[in-house]
Amino acid sequence: MPLSLRRKLAETLGAPSVLLIVTAGALAYGVSTSVVTTAYDQNLLNQAHRVLQQIDAARGEQGVRLTTETVPHASAETRVFFRIGNLRGKTLAGEPALPLPDSIASYGDPYSALYAGAQPEPAAPPRPPQRMFYDARYQDEPVRALQLFREIDGQGYLITVAETLEQRHGAMSQLLIGLLSVAVLAAAAAALAVRFGIPSALEPLEQLERALRARGANDLAPIDLNRVPREVREVVHALNTLLARQEEANAAQHAFLQDAAHQLRTPLASLQVQLGLLQPAADTDPAVLERLKRSVTRVTRLANQLLSLARAEAGEHLRASATQVDLAALIDGALDDWLVDADAKSIDFGVERAAASLCGDPTLLRELLANLVDNALKYTPAGGRVTLRCLHTDQGIVLEVEDNGPGIPAEARDAVFARFHRLPDAGSSGSGLGLPIAREIARRHGGRIELSEGAEGRGTLARVILPDSH
Repeated sequence: MPLSLRRKLAETLGAPSVLLIVTAGALAYGVSTSVVTTAYDQNLLNQAHRVLQQIDAARGEQGVRLTTETVPHASAETRVFFRIGNLRGKTLAGEPALPLPDSIASYGDPYSALYAGAQPEPAAPPRPPQRMFYDARYQDEPVRALQLFREIDGQGYLITVAETLEQRHGAMSQLLIGLLSVAVLAAAAAALAVRFGIPSALEPLEQLERALRARGANDLAPIDLNRVPREVREVVHALNTLLARQEEANAAQHAFLQDAAHQLRTPLASLQVQLGLLQPAADTDPAVLERLKRSVTRVTRLANQLLSLARAEAGEHLRASATQVDLAALIDGALDDWLVDADAKSIDFGVERAAASLCGDPTLLRELLANLVDNALKYTPAGGRVTLRCLHTDQGIVLEVEDNGPGIPAEARDAVFARFHRLPDAGSSGSGLGLPIAREIARRHGGRIELSEGAEGRGTLARVILPDSH
């Protein structure tokens, strides 16, 4: 799986966020449970104290006087039970069956010896705790109970108050719903932060990506460090260094290519002149001399194409030699040579041109037309048809060269723009530089070149679209 910065950030932020929400929810639930339990336990304690205030120890077992105001009251949701007893287990008021804490039975009655007429032991047995909360079951229901011990005028009393748990559970349910709502909102906020915050943080990188994608093949200008995030400036700086090295290498390659083409043109031109003046000897085969002339012509053409390619790739040359070019006059100037080549193969060569001009390099534009027309004449079989058009359209100036030759398969139309690429079944010799040079010249003039099928699905239609300078 390819590395994704977006996924890495989401995982880095998402896991701690979920853990934080879960941990905070657990802590909040625990604290809230303790608060609710403490609040309701305090209510039990208050009721037990009200009961305790009604005990009159002087009247013994008859000393419990409970009024309507002091009897623990039940609510609509919760039932309340109470019991007042002594340490001998006798119930003085309330529910006799209300369960006591398990530890109470072990304490016994410290006054039982006095009741029997005997002297008490020197060391009195331990007394029950002053206050004890506990959980029990009463009448087949869970209850929360409070056991309160008080000694009044030498007599020990146990006051027990218990309540069912409906109201506590209701309060906890409401609390849980509130906590759950907060957790859901927190999770939604975290999800929104991950969903929209990460793309927003990565937007500068995406802008950088779009800017690099929009660049031309030969645009090696450095990236402005002030327009990239500080965290990736070192990476962009390294990329700028690489672009600078590549630009230097390209410049050296273009200089070598241009120098080599220039150096080849002079001896090749001289060689062509010498071959033209050479008279074949009596024992020399004229066909050999003709093949030699054709070979020199091809090498000369290749040198000229290499020079044109170097010029097309050099933006400085285009800017220096840019002028207003009349395309109709440019076509007329090369028409005689094309007609000679077409007549040699009995090709019907037609021209449809409208008045059009644009700002550009006349030498490069002439090379653009020459490459397209030469390719069409070269690959169209004898007796075929080639048409050159120069049109004005809404898109700009359109140059079209159409033939009814073998055509170029759709899957190979991108590959033929690679340098020195030739189709496997190409019947004619060539350098494989014509279409790459044509595309580079079109690009340098702000245009593009497209390949498609010719009329009736046969042959090739090369279409160049150039911006109108008017």
